[in-house]
Amino acid sequence: MLIYEINNLVIEKGTDFSKSIKLYNEDRSPLGINTSFSGVSKLRKHPSSISVYSFKVGINTNDSSVNISMASSITSQLPSGRCYFDILLTHGLINPLTEKTVYGTIMVNDTVSL
Repeated sequence: MLIYEINNLVIEKGTDFSKSIKLYNEDRSPLGINTSFSGVSKLRKHPSSISVYSFKVGINTNDSSVNISMASSITSQLPSGRCYFDILLTHGLINPLTEKTVYGTIMVNDTVSL
């Protein structure tokens, strides 16, 4: 499984956020996600920050993608500026394996109309 670094995401405070990311094997073939996959994704101002904000994680077996989303009620609470995030996927039913698949930064912009 490839590990992706993504640094160009933007969340506008107080709005709904969603991003779909296709995952590939090292040979660039689709990852082949199945129903044994589950995921977790979190955002922090700094990697060691105590305050943590969770994304909802969806797994799409049809196109080998993972979707992260966050409701406006949560994005309105995010700290402004550059924040850090990652996505961990767990797969396998007998011997589960957890891997970091995506990591990077997200710019959180203030919204004046809140």
